[in-house]
Amino acid sequence: MEQILYLVNSWYVPYADELILGFLVCTLLLMIAALFAVRRCRRQIRELTEKTKEMTKLALSQSSMNTQREKNRIQKDTEENINGKTVLSPQNEEIFGSVIQEIFP
Repeated sequence: MEQILYLVNSWYVPYADELILGFLVCTLLLMIAALFAVRRCRRQIRELTEKTKEMTKLALSQSSMNTQREKNRIQKDTEENINGKTVLSPQNEEIFGSVIQEIFP
């Protein structure tokens, strides 16, 4: 206990003003560093938001193109019906054959 009191008497009492000033300067420097970090993070968030908007637009345009392709494919499949008979594409024919093989081994 006496050693702590000696340390306080030898360091704190004569240099109290300098210690408080040093503490305030360190606090100020840390605040400035934190502000720069927040500024950089906000800029990154802004850029990420812009990129996300662009990607959303791209995804929506691709989705609309896919739905148009699907509509065209359905229309083509319905046009392939000849005299009440359905004409299967090679891919559909392969799937149908594998299903039949599963049902009747």
